[in-house]
Amino acid sequence: MSFNLLLWRTAACRSLAVLAGAAALASCGGGQQVTKFAPTRLIAFGDEASVIEDVNNNANGRKYTVNAVKPDLVTLDCKANPVWIQYLSVAYAIAFPQCNPNAVPSPGGIIRAAALATAADVVAQVDAQVASSGFSASDLVTVLAGANDILAQYRQFPTLSEAQMIGTVEQAGAALAGQVNRIGTLGGKVLISTVPDLGLTPFALAEKAAHPDTDRAALLTRLTARFNSKLRLGLVNDGRMIGLLFTDELLQGIVKNPSVHAFVNVINAVCDPVKAPQVTACTSQTLVTAGSGETYLWADSLQLSPGGHRNLGSLAVGRARGNPF
Repeated sequence: MSFNLLLWRTAACRSLAVLAGAAALASCGGGQQVTKFAPTRLIAFGDEASVIEDVNNNANGRKYTVNAVKPDLVTLDCKANPVWIQYLSVAYAIAFPQCNPNAVPSPGGIIRAAALATAADVVAQVDAQVASSGFSASDLVTVLAGANDILAQYRQFPTLSEAQMIGTVEQAGAALAGQVNRIGTLGGKVLISTVPDLGLTPFALAEKAAHPDTDRAALLTRLTARFNSKLRLGLVNDGRMIGLLFTDELLQGIVKNPSVHAFVNVINAVCDPVKAPQVTACTSQTLVTAGSGETYLWADSLQLSPGGHRNLGSLAVGRARGNPF
């Protein structure tokens, strides 16, 4: 082969690689085709944002958001109004036992997340998984926790100073990072989410209005930021075993420009507290007048609506597919 022909072939292969990806490069005799990550299990750790509660063992569980109902307006439809981890389950064709209306045999989804869980509780959740079936390189693992740590500190204000609260939430953020690193070291591929900015919640806005001593919403934003900062700094940044979801920044962008994300209300809860005192009792039949779970950001004072979960779920799927797991 002449030198000029060799140069031509090299340039052509590079162009093909740009247009067609790694497969074209491999066909030219250089490199290897990249295999896309295809998890066989999806394991969820954290708090109520990642929970589907199995009701009477009927595989059609309740969620901490606006629950969809079937045409009879009573029976739950857990596939509709999905929470964020369900977007990943659909993307990778993995069912959760708690939401398995199609009776998929041996579903590969595992939910160890629990309502009101803190960063410390995630340790026990991971321990339980290690004792059960451990982790493997084909496991996609999600972690979202920390909101309850922040709220527990905030509820002690002003008995506790802001400096004292910050010290505690930073410890919790660092501890959660340690568990994420632990999962990665044990073989799991982890999507870790920052805590949504709690200063943007209806709860925070109500606290701000009720307490003139300080801007309570701004305080919750600062506490969230300090938790997330320690979480991010503590993660092993090797570019492969951990994918980071900037959920705090996602929510901040939505609140700043709601219409860009198809929201009409980013301030109020869409669940009517009289019709549904608990968010798990909230359905499409218990919403405020003219409210919609898709166009309101919040289900109740702290939990995301289906529209909020849609945005987080889309972020998670994109990160999972783009991260070099």
